[in-house]
Amino acid sequence: MVELARNPEGATGRVIAENQYLPAAYLEQILARLRTAKLVSSIRGARGRFVLACEAESITLAQILEAVEGPIVIAECDDVPYCHANPSVCVLRKVYAGANKVLYDYLNGITLAELARQQAEQESPRQVDYSI
Repeated sequence: MVELARNPEGATGRVIAENQYLPAAYLEQILARLRTAKLVSSIRGARGRFVLACEAESITLAQILEAVEGPIVIAECDDVPYCHANPSVCVLRKVYAGANKVLYDYLNGITLAELARQQAEQESPRQVDYSI
């Protein structure tokens, strides 16, 4: 997604896979999920490519992760062996729900545009101040 945010005209699956060091088959699965979530569109034809379906500023990291991985959860009572016999009265249920909300809210506050800007900054050569 960062690759597409940095290339508004879009990119082919092959180019994305090469630039992100991903196997093409795995990238195809990811792109299919992103298309289903309406975060990415595909343009068919001889100059076929993938493009963002909406502005990078309006796409959050939470949306991307949910599209690719499913619901964002740290843990649930069902994940904990030997949890209370009746999960509806388990005190950890509220702890997990609170932790899940904090994580979701944090990821939902990060836009794809911001990630793309940060990536560009990290890749640009750093200027060193040699003045004393």
